[in-house]
Amino acid sequence: MKPLVLVVDDNDRYANNLKTYLQENGCEVLRAIDASQGWDLYLANKHKLKAVITDITMETQTSGLWMIRRIYQDGFEGIKVIATTGFDVSGVMAISKYFLPWFAGIEYMVPKVPLKKGEVILLPTSGVFSDFLSKLKS
Repeated sequence: MKPLVLVVDDNDRYANNLKTYLQENGCEVLRAIDASQGWDLYLANKHKLKAVITDITMETQTSGLWMIRRIYQDGFEGIKVIATTGFDVSGVMAISKYFLPWFAGIEYMVPKVPLKKGEVILLPTSGVFSDFLSKLKS
């Protein structure tokens, strides 16, 4: 059975690059275009999902962040990933890797500048290299 991953992003380019990467690595992907739809898809599939990857800002300035926090507070044990262009700004990722795990159980961060070019980089918040795909398929 293929791991099921929910991708939540209002930008088709970013979402499609994530979707292609995941599908090429043996995953089934659900796509939501905003946090409201993401929450609904999460609720309908939470017992089957292995991971949720969300943009940090979409229809409001904090929607992705608050959606993933709700998912965390709901007890979701799968992998939680957050993506944002903010990670490409010097210093933001260094601070985020401490704040995001505490705030929403985030295990990986995806910088969007490489993602825009089709390169998916999943950086662990723990600072210790941990392969996302291996973890996803375990």
